Amino acid sequence: MYEPANKVPPRTGWRAKRRRVRGVGILPTLLTLGNAVCGFVAMTCVAAGMAAGPGTPAAEAFQKAGWLILLGMIFDALDGKVARMTRTASSFGTQLDSLCDFLTFGVAPAFLTYGLCSKGGVFTERDVLAVTIFYFCCAATRLARFNVETGAEEKFHREFSGLPSPAAAGVVASTIIPWAAISGKWAFADTLKGVLQSGLPVTLFLLGVLMVSRIPYPHLVNKIFGGVRPFVRLIELAVVGLLGVIFHELVLFLAFFGYVAMGPVLWMRARVLKQPKPAASGAPSSQTDRSLF
Repeated sequence: MYEPANKVPPRTGWRAKRRRVRGVGILPTLLTLGNAVCGFVAMTCVAAGMAAGPGTPAAEAFQKAGWLILLGMIFDALDGKVARMTRTASSFGTQLDSLCDFLTFGVAPAFLTYGLCSKGGVFTERDVLAVTIFYFCCAATRLARFNVETGAEEKFHREFSGLPSPAAAGVVASTIIPWAAISGKWAFADTLKGVLQSGLPVTLFLLGVLMVSRIPYPHLVNKIFGGVRPFVRLIELAVVGLLGVIFHELVLFLAFFGYVAMGPVLWMRARVLKQPKPAASGAPSSQTDRSLF
């Protein structure tokens, strides 16, 4: 086909026309930024706990950091839902959400683990530092992959590929909150702290691996609250909420660990029970991709 000699090639690099953000959804953006604020304040609490040294003030500072990470999860659960309900979902919101998630669910839990475990347990400070770096690198990779593979429509948010970073951060927070609650009150609090300082870095490493894996995890918020449910579901949620208020520290711990364990258990069950169908003669066999990464 004939190309005119005076045709101007499209501009690339720094000469290309910049894409400007014309508008943003105010409420979803505020919720997303609230998530980032929680993560930043949680890190300041960790710094205060490290400066306080061993004792009850440090435990209370670490506990406050854990609660702020969980509060950030609430903001994170609401911003995307509100954006889709108000039809203000955009690429800007997706990128901002991932940046805030990386701070609250990637850097803050790693810093919290470092602050608690770097001065005790079976691991040296260098070992704990290496594990925390591995964790937030996995969180960054998982969030970047999510941005590339996921659209803004509701259908893309029914299941996660790999452990969601908020759930991974919730494991760290719900592990530290119960210890901080009994620190200085129960006789075996120091023993529990030693176990925690030895086991939490290992847990953090496993959480990083699960985040970058391809193990499917359900979107519990959509499954529980999405759509019309039987009336008895409301009663069940009320009972669970009441038990959560009474035994909140233990319930949070069991809930997050149960959700994390759900993925590998269902993935292994699918691999064991689901047999590939025999291919017809002359036709290539097709199998569902059940790879780990």
